[in-house]
Amino acid sequence: MEHEKIYERVRQLIDKRELDEDNMEMAHEELAELIEEDENCGWAYGLLAEIYYWMGETAEAEDKLFYYDKGVEWGEAGVEADAESLEANFWLSVNWGSYGNEKGIMKSLSLIKPIKETSEKCIRMDESYFYGGPHRVLGRLYNKAPGFPISIGDNKKATKHLNKALEFGPKFYLNHLFLAELYISDRKKDKAREHLEWILEAELNENHEEEDAVYKEDAERLLNDL
Repeated sequence: MEHEKIYERVRQLIDKRELDEDNMEMAHEELAELIEEDENCGWAYGLLAEIYYWMGETAEAEDKLFYYDKGVEWGEAGVEADAESLEANFWLSVNWGSYGNEKGIMKSLSLIKPIKETSEKCIRMDESYFYGGPHRVLGRLYNKAPGFPISIGDNKKATKHLNKALEFGPKFYLNHLFLAELYISDRKKDKAREHLEWILEAELNENHEEEDAVYKEDAERLLNDL
């Protein structure tokens, strides 16, 4: 990997985003400077897309679309710079999915094909990336998209991909949360309860306590509604 030391330094800053509010800004500045020096560094664009995804996750409701849209812009620029960049492809698909979720799936049908194709490409590159992330994105898409004849929605395929994501990230909260939501949509309450209870009982991950606490709140709400 080119610029490996910069990658490792920026990766640490992003991973420790909860420890210091300046970490994300420092990572953003370093990535922007790297792109000025090497405009073909696809992973740098991809990590900028990741930064905007996390910013969108913690933003107020009225601001989320702005951040996800910026994430899409950086992801698309990264794929244009290096079509084989795993980071650019993956975080582009994630931001597309989050943007579509905010807009509403019926208003975002045009995103379904590119999310599917990009996720499948990431699976071919490295299906384990970010705790089974490519499978998680694709499984979520199959669960949330309308079914035939409108679109590709298919809970059997969703189950396959989300369980595959769980293999690569057994302690990653979102893998359990998305599986629980899938099982709820399939009226499999016992299986949903199993994953929701796992989230509630799991220890908070170091450096990500705030994010995990939100997932626990989501899990508790879903469990109470079962």
